[in-house]
Amino acid sequence: MIASKNLVGRIKNLCADGELDSAWGVLRALIFQQFTIPDLQKLNHTLLEHADQWREYTAGKSRKVAIIGGYTTQPIRELILPVFLSEGYWAEIYEANYNSLETEPLNPNSQLYSFGPDIVLVATGTKQVTSFPRYGMDLPSIQSMAAEEIERLKVRWDFILDRTAATIIQQNFEPPPTLPLGRNEGRYPWSNTNFVHTLNSLLWQHDGRGIRVLDIHQLAMESGRQNWHPPRWYHHGKFGFDPALVSQYGRGLAGLLRGILGKTRKCLALDLDNTLWGGVIGDDGLEGIALGSVSAEGEAFAAFGQYLKELKTQGVILAVNSKNSREIAEEAFREHRECPLRMDDFSVFVCNWDNKSTNLKLIAKTLNIGEESIVFADDNPAECEEVRAALPEVNVVELSGDPASFPAQIDRLHLFAPLDLTGEDLIRQDSYRANQELAKVSTSPETLSAYLQQLEMRATIRRATIGELPRVDQLFRKTNQFNLTGRVYSLESLQELLVAPHVLLLVAHLEDRLANHGLVSTLVARSANGVLSIENWVMSCRVFSRTLEEAVFLSLMDFARASDCAAIRGEFIRTKKNAYASDIFDRLGFVASAEGYIYRLGPECPAIDTMVRRLSDTP
Repeated sequence: MIASKNLVGRIKNLCADGELDSAWGVLRALIFQQFTIPDLQKLNHTLLEHADQWREYTAGKSRKVAIIGGYTTQPIRELILPVFLSEGYWAEIYEANYNSLETEPLNPNSQLYSFGPDIVLVATGTKQVTSFPRYGMDLPSIQSMAAEEIERLKVRWDFILDRTAATIIQQNFEPPPTLPLGRNEGRYPWSNTNFVHTLNSLLWQHDGRGIRVLDIHQLAMESGRQNWHPPRWYHHGKFGFDPALVSQYGRGLAGLLRGILGKTRKCLALDLDNTLWGGVIGDDGLEGIALGSVSAEGEAFAAFGQYLKELKTQGVILAVNSKNSREIAEEAFREHRECPLRMDDFSVFVCNWDNKSTNLKLIAKTLNIGEESIVFADDNPAECEEVRAALPEVNVVELSGDPASFPAQIDRLHLFAPLDLTGEDLIRQDSYRANQELAKVSTSPETLSAYLQQLEMRATIRRATIGELPRVDQLFRKTNQFNLTGRVYSLESLQELLVAPHVLLLVAHLEDRLANHGLVSTLVARSANGVLSIENWVMSCRVFSRTLEEAVFLSLMDFARASDCAAIRGEFIRTKKNAYASDIFDRLGFVASAEGYIYRLGPECPAIDTMVRRLSDTP
C-alpha cells in the first residue's frame, strides 16, 4: 500500500504539470488509503490552488455542502472536497460555527440559507443527547424521551427542508462512551446502550424522507467504541471522534455520498488464483488448491466466496477477470465440492492472457455499464497497478495478507451499498446474465427479431405507485446512458409528482422467459396547453435493444390523448454518457423544432404503424 503522503505529493506534481486525468486517478486511489489530517490539509491546498482547472475538468458538476453540528467539524470539512472530486464533482463548502445546530437552522437570515446548500451534513452524536433515562425508568417514558430527542432534530430538519432543496445527511448516535451497568447494559431498557439503540431506531424511520442517515454507530463499532471517541479528544478540542480515524469516517461518508450521487458501484470483477482460492489451479490442479476444509487457509477462501455470494444476492454483479485457461478455471466452479460459487454466479467470465485492463473494458462493454461502475480485486500488486494506470475510473482493491481478511478489505470501502435496497437490486444478476444471450444475436437484425419473439417479453406500463418511488428515485440518480435530460428528483418531489394534477409519472416493468427485470424505465411528463412535455425519461441499460422504448412511447401517446393533448414535446440534453439515446426522438418519429422535438398525435404519423409492427413481433 502506497503511503498517503506520497500520493498527495504525486497529486501536487501532476496538478502542476496540468495532468489532471492522472491526478484524478491518484486521488481516487488515495480516498481508500489510511490518511491523516495534515495529509488532507495539504491535499486541499493543492486542489484549491488549481480550482479553476478542476472546475473545468468536472464539466460544471458541483455541489454546495454545508456542515453544521454540535462538535468540532474541521476534520469533516477537510474530507468534503477530496471525496466529492474523487467522484467527479467539485464542492463548495460552508462550515458553520461550533455548536451551531441549536440556532442556525432556525434563523431564516443565517449564512446557511444564503449559501443555498445542496447537501447539509448534521454532525451530532451521543454527546449532544440532552438527557438519558433515569435508573429504573419505565419503557413508555423512555420511548417518549427518545421521541422528544428526535423531534428536536426534526424541527431543525423541517426548517432546512422548507427553505432549501437540500438533502440532509444526519449522523446517528455512536455507542455511549461509558457503560456503568457493565454486562447489564443490554438487559435494561433504561441503560445508556439501549437508549442509544432506541434513538437510532427512531432515526432510521426518517431515512429517505429528505434525510439520509450516516451510520456513525457502525463506524464506531468497526473501530472500537473506546477508540472512536477517547474522552481527551472531546475535552481538549470538542472533537466528535478521534481525528486519527478521519479516513474511516471519510470512507463511510463517501459510501453514502455515492448513493446520493448515483455513483454506487455495480460490478465486482475478481481474479482467481490466490484470490478465490489459494494456489495456482493451472499448476496445482483441482485437488491442490486451498479451498474449503482442507486447511485454515482453504476455509478462509471458502468464507470469502460465501461473502461474494451474499454481495450477489444484494444486487452486486460478479465477474471473473483472470489470466488463466478458461477450461481449467471453470473446473473449480463446476467440480470442486466445497467451492461456494458456481458458474451461474458470474455474469461475465473472462479468462485469457490479455492485460487485466483490456479485459475490464470487455466486461464493461458486455454488461453495458460504465467502467467507473466496476471494482477490480486482485492479489497481485503488478496487476493492480496496471489497471490503476490504464483505467483510473476503476476502483482497484489490492487484496493482501491473510485471506480471512478479504471480506473486510472490501467491506470497509463502502463501495456497493445502495442508497435504498429495491427488488430490482435482488434480481439484477439474472437480468445481466440473460442479456449475454441477447448480445450474441444482436448483430443480425433477422436473428435478433426472431430471438426477441422467442423471449416472450411482457411489459407492464402504467402510473407509478407510492411503493415504487425508491426504485424510481434510484433510476433517475443512477441511469446515465438512456437519460434524456439528466434531471433528478428527490423522494419528496416524486411523492408530490405522484398526486400533482397534469403530471404523469410513468413506470415500465419488463419480464421474459429468462428473467424478471423488474422496474426498468420511468419518465416524468407534464401536460399544459394541449402539449404533453417529457421532463426526463430514463431506462436501465439492462433492457436495451428490446423495443421497450417504443412500448413506453405507445403508452405515453395513450396518456396524451386521455389528457386532451394534441402533441408530445421532448428534449435531449447531451452529456458525456447519454450518446446511446441521442437519436431516440428521431427513431420515434418526432420532428425537431425551436421548441424541442415535437410529435403531433394523429393517424397521419407514419412511425406509429412501424412501432406497432415491431411490437407485435415481441409480445
